[in-house]
Amino acid sequence: CMLCSGECLTCSSTVSSCLTCGFSQLGVDLFFSSNKCLLNCPSGSWGNSSSHNCDSCTVGCLTCTTSGLASCQSCGNDSSTQYYKHIGANTCATTCPDGQYIDAAYPNDCRPCASNCITCSGTADHCTNTNCSVNFFFLNNSCLASCPPNYYYQDSSSRQCLSCASGCLRCFGPALTQCSECDLVGVNQYYMQIGLTECKTV
Repeated sequence: CMLCSGECLTCSSTVSSCLTCGFSQLGVDLFFSSNKCLLNCPSGSWGNSSSHNCDSCTVGCLTCTTSGLASCQSCGNDSSTQYYKHIGANTCATTCPDGQYIDAAYPNDCRPCASNCITCSGTADHCTNTNCSVNFFFLNNSCLASCPPNYYYQDSSSRQCLSCASGCLRCFGPALTQCSECDLVGVNQYYMQIGLTECKTV
């Protein structure tokens, strides 16, 4: 019988071809991987202190601290699926949560949406949800601090810019009788009588 090398608990064929692992001479856990006993497991696996094995991370985790998609330190891909790490969490998933989006420039990481977007896509300020953050209003994939000319918002809870009637530059509703300022449309100039809220061409 030959002594196994110091890092092996048991070995076979050669003194350094480990079968099982235990502790280093300093009492630190060693973990079994590819017939070696290691202080740190290779990428894609984690050190199981109970078995002293390098156990595989859950599919989707590139590095992890234990099993499960909620213990990932970084994310990777399997043969057909791409995974993304959520900001502020040790979670890998095939999608990003609200407030985060997938950016091709940052593979396997979710990126933060702009603060005025509840959800976004492609870029941080390309909002995808008509329900913008508080005090912002949705129009053409943007969440704006105020609606531009020819648009109004119905109430602060809907948080969406809606079209004024043609002829209204500024309005508080969708009808020509709900204008606060008139507009030029083509060759037609709209006018408002004093004391009224209706825009007319004559």
